[in-house]
Amino acid sequence: MTKTTLTFEDLKRCTWKEVAEMQERKFRAFIRYQVYPNHPYYRKLFKKHGVDPWKIEKIEDWEKYQLPLTKKVEYRENIRDFVLNPKLADSGEKEPAQIIKNQLAYYKEIGHKEFRKKLLRKALKYKFGIGRSEAEKWIEHHLKWFFLPVQFWFSSGRGTGTPTPVFLSRYDWELMKKAAPKIGLLAYEELIREGISPRPMNLFPYAPHLAFWAVNEGLYNFSDFVYRTAAGASLTTENLIKIAETFKANGFAGMPSYIRNRFALGLVKLNAKLPEKKGIVLLAGEKAYKRTKEDIKNCFAQAGMEIKIVEGYSASEIKIGFAAECSENGGLHNISPLVTAYRTVKFTDGEWEFTSPEEGGHIVIFHLDGTGTVFEGYLMGDYVEKIEIDKCGECGIEGPRLYEISRSSEIETQLKLMGIAETKIKGSTVNLTALREALLQLPEIFECQIVITKEDPNDPYSMDEMRIYAALTSDAAVDDAEIIRKIIYVTKTETEVTPKVEILGLEELIERAGGMKFREIVDLRPTLQSRK
Repeated sequence: MTKTTLTFEDLKRCTWKEVAEMQERKFRAFIRYQVYPNHPYYRKLFKKHGVDPWKIEKIEDWEKYQLPLTKKVEYRENIRDFVLNPKLADSGEKEPAQIIKNQLAYYKEIGHKEFRKKLLRKALKYKFGIGRSEAEKWIEHHLKWFFLPVQFWFSSGRGTGTPTPVFLSRYDWELMKKAAPKIGLLAYEELIREGISPRPMNLFPYAPHLAFWAVNEGLYNFSDFVYRTAAGASLTTENLIKIAETFKANGFAGMPSYIRNRFALGLVKLNAKLPEKKGIVLLAGEKAYKRTKEDIKNCFAQAGMEIKIVEGYSASEIKIGFAAECSENGGLHNISPLVTAYRTVKFTDGEWEFTSPEEGGHIVIFHLDGTGTVFEGYLMGDYVEKIEIDKCGECGIEGPRLYEISRSSEIETQLKLMGIAETKIKGSTVNLTALREALLQLPEIFECQIVITKEDPNDPYSMDEMRIYAALTSDAAVDDAEIIRKIIYVTKTETEVTPKVEILGLEELIERAGGMKFREIVDLRPTLQSRK
């Protein structure tokens, strides 16, 4: 039997063999009854490569039939074609009866018994004219609830300056509300056993991004009391610390750079005293290095709290699935295995192949459920060192655990793999190639270089910083202050990051950027190996 989703108790009870079999059944049904008939991009992909979707039995068949991986650049150029649309056929629109028939078959295959029962009853009423008007309204409302996009997460910025949306339906939102609380339950389980009530704070930045909203929803659905705030936005960090003191917060979720460089240091600066002796810090959105965790722990200890730090992993494209640790450095459990499946790949001479779990590799995701924007064989741009598949000694969940996920830092590597040059700066995913192109569109700029570095060059764990060095055209009619304002405006529009800007003479800029071998984009941040 296939379940729609797995509860926290299900995750602990099911063997990995059982979960893997459910994944395969959901994947087959999803490809046959949702992706192929309703997804414009993948329907064209299957036809172009001569692949019958009914022959796809498991995820590994993506390699067997040599279907290409989907890169970010393809998605950005075909945003509409990645949204499930049950009305759309190759030639015109589908007949309503065909849509309903397909949906009934899908519900049957994945175990949506109640959905199938209600839809079948209404369809029969419509067919035989028994309350036809009421049945038609119910069917229309149900299909809109299931398919119609009603909101979005933002992915990385596009070359046009517009961030890339990943669309969600109301059905997606319901799946996310079931998945998100499991992150908190994993982290808090040990404290709950000791009689400590969950009282967490959301310290992610407020934005139409996955982290803030998923954490907000997840904390609300499992906590005894919750502080649904944002990282130094409507309330300053100082006021957030005062709230944590006053209302006895014992959990804090946010990005490593904000928690370490703002909130944790603020605890020490304000001589704050946190009432609970034990607590949890959940870090996500960017890589959390050993030094970062140590600094956070030391600051919280000075405020009177011994904390356990765990990490979470997701992304806008993953959309409604999450991975999270139950213990420090214990590997990330896929807590949404019936929504998202992870695989790893390697590249050889432009060709790709799946790797074994112990090898690790570049992360590729396969959606097994959900509507709105859907991805199959999607290359994330993140790299995982290894995956272990066994029974966790801490929480008892059996299944894969992902270790050491990091985003590629080399611009050339990302350009080759992803079709774009992209990196994370202060947690924002930034298309550096598109940014440079946009800056060169300014009539006053002749040449420019983008440098990613650290606020404090002596502290490799300080916050990221973007610097832009620009040389002006000989006939630029504005002063330096005005063009600096323009550069900052374009950069914030493209990337949501405020840069430091310096205007140089052309010869000075060329010399700084490497002379004849002009380095257009430079990442001066330490590599993963040097930061361990």
